[in-house]
Amino acid sequence: MASNETNNVPIDISNIPRPTRSVQPNCMAYTDDKGVQHRIYLPQGSLKTASDLLLSKRWDELAKYEPYTNQGYKEEDYKTMEDAKESE
Repeated sequence: MASNETNNVPIDISNIPRPTRSVQPNCMAYTDDKGVQHRIYLPQGSLKTASDLLLSKRWDELAKYEPYTNQGYKEEDYKTMEDAKESE
């Protein structure tokens, strides 16, 4: 059980509803080697690749992603928790 930091009363977290669906982030913000800030759109399934490119400072490859313009999510972007585990 977790405890409430204010008065150390145990909190029963077993009844807290768990999410049944999830979605990967569809936006990444970064500053390139020239100091220019970018916000790019990440289609579902591209988060790991884009993160790897960011960590390896592959600005040329990140520049190939389309700009983020509040594209939002489609219903098919959402995965059940079981589907998300299978795709890891």
